[in-house]
Amino acid sequence: MKRFRPLLWLLWCLIIAAPLVFVGLEYEWGKGLWNATLRTDRLRFLVSDIPAWVGGHWLDVIGVLVFLGAVVGFLKLWQLTAWVQWRGEVETRTRGRVRQAGAMIVVILILTLSCRHLADTQIEWGVMVCTYILLALGLNLIVGMTGLLVLGYAGFVAVGAYTFAVLHQQFGLSLWLAFLPAALVGGLTGFLLGLPSLRLRGDYLAIVTLGFGETVRFLIKNLVGEQSIIISRPARVPSLMSENAAWRWLFPDGLTRLKTELWVAVALVVLSIWLIRNLTHSRIGRAWIAIREDETAAAAMGIPTVRLKLLAFTLSAIWAAVGGVFFVAHNTSANPEMFGFGESVLILSMVVLGGMGSGPGPIVGAIVLYLLPEVLRERFPVLISYRPMIVGGLMVAMMIFRPQGLVGSLRRKIELKEEQP
Repeated sequence: MKRFRPLLWLLWCLIIAAPLVFVGLEYEWGKGLWNATLRTDRLRFLVSDIPAWVGGHWLDVIGVLVFLGAVVGFLKLWQLTAWVQWRGEVETRTRGRVRQAGAMIVVILILTLSCRHLADTQIEWGVMVCTYILLALGLNLIVGMTGLLVLGYAGFVAVGAYTFAVLHQQFGLSLWLAFLPAALVGGLTGFLLGLPSLRLRGDYLAIVTLGFGETVRFLIKNLVGEQSIIISRPARVPSLMSENAAWRWLFPDGLTRLKTELWVAVALVVLSIWLIRNLTHSRIGRAWIAIREDETAAAAMGIPTVRLKLLAFTLSAIWAAVGGVFFVAHNTSANPEMFGFGESVLILSMVVLGGMGSGPGPIVGAIVLYLLPEVLRERFPVLISYRPMIVGGLMVAMMIFRPQGLVGSLRRKIELKEEQP
């Protein structure tokens, strides 16, 4: 029976959601009554439109299934005992240098081929995915590593974004010079917010951070105004052209601003992964994990919990501010509505979906939650109206079948595993 328990939970969720999806309620003010009507359009979509669409796109469906099967098969092979032992021996002999060099070569090849063959739409997706990966990695520091629930992360992103926007508007500051002041202002904001609030735990801290995010948005409206601040072309990432023969062979049309942004975004992500990996395996990272597991026990062992939580809060705010600078430079404008509560929930969902406390978890979560809606809009326009329902269903299914996330860390997996009687 335990084997079928997740399926029963999923069936129960579908039964609860069915009336909300297929039944519409309308209130008649004259009669003061509620009228329930059956949403025949959605029933028709489920019964006839989806089968017809699958029949017309069966090659796409087969391609997706083959890709998913290949990923699952690769993961199974990757976890074989002999393969794990061989990887461990290579890691020990080379201290990880072979893996790091191989990863860098693969990333450079993928970027080069992407700039040569992909259209601007796909490159735009890549830039935005890297931006959200950067933000999700920063949030994972405090949510995944330290175990603190933050619901106003977009407020820190707004601090960095508007630091750049205002400095650009007043002094003509460029993107490259804005990273340092934005990081300083973001870190100071995180420190000042964390100083009085990090003695709170759980839901209380979440409410404080939620209020902070909304306060920042309304404060920006009052101080700067609701009009967008436009970032001029000289302040953004430039296009790169060269008459060198090797350069012309690699990039026949040169690197446009969008393609250069892709390289810069990937460089920021690689630098973030390297920094976070070193932090995770340091004494500070171990202390964060101890605080996440049991803060009372960590304090009893002599770990300065408040000081380390404040450090995580400050570093996470710095990551958000740097990501906000690049986010605004890419979008060429800053508007307060870009940093609402929905943006905070989206970034938090990326961390939870990928796996809290896992290194690759936020990366996978950001890729799935950003690319899924964009691919639906581009390739399957008939599903655009049902995008929130599809994403919500994906989150519910993940919580039922893989509560540790798509790429959950081993430690979190052990925590969430049901104890054997």
